[in-house]
Formats: sequence, structure tokens, C-alpha cells
Amino acid sequence: MNTAPTALPSAFTVTLNGQPQVCPTGSTMADLIEHQHIAADAVATALNGSFVARAQRGQHTLQPGDSVTTFQPIVGG
Repeated sequence: MNTAPTALPSAFTVTLNGQPQVCPTGSTMADLIEHQHIAADAVATALNGSFVARAQRGQHTLQPGDSVTTFQPIVGG
């Protein structure tokens, strides 16, 4: 019987705007947006359909299968 700990994968796949993206383990939404050269201050974001404020992106660690959407915020008045 092997009792060695199971190694965590070093990367996994998420979906960004409908396209698969490979992320290193431990990546946050902020990391993904930066890695894709998206202007973080020019987009709003959602994780699995739920809005995530810009200031909170670094606190959301991505998981395999997550879906991230970026979109232009609409300002009204």
C-alpha cells in the first residue's frame, strides 16, 4: 500500500471568455487577467456567473473548470 501524498497538478484549465486557458496552480483571477494582457481597470469580471469586483480579483484563487468572463462595464445615469 502506497501512502505517499498525491502530488497536486502544476497547472489546470479554466475558461476565459469561452476559450480554454491553462493556469498554474494557485493562480488568481488577477493573475489570469494580467497574464492575458487584459487591461484590468478597463473590464468588469465574473467568476462562474457571479460578479467579482476589481479589488477582489486577487483574493479569488481559480479552480479547475472555473469560468471567467470579462466585459465592458456599463455606466448609466
